[in-house]
Amino acid sequence: MRGCCVSSSKPREVYLPVHTLSSCNEISECNYYEVVRLEKGHEVVCIAKCNVTGKYLTRSAAKKCIAYWQSCPLKLYADSQLA
Repeated sequence: MRGCCVSSSKPREVYLPVHTLSSCNEISECNYYEVVRLEKGHEVVCIAKCNVTGKYLTRSAAKKCIAYWQSCPLKLYADSQLA
């Protein structure tokens, strides 16, 4: 799975009821989208992260990133900086 890592500690800026994805398979085609797997007791939950901003995405923002990644202004900005 592209853009995935596992962590045993929850990042400080994550509020699990808002950030937890429905499934760890919620993948965006965006190169800057990352799924982070967190251990929560005996279960694993997944959250999405935007590597342009360095911030964790809420569920609704992750869904937009999956659906509209090609027109995301953050992606377009990051791509223009690489050119």
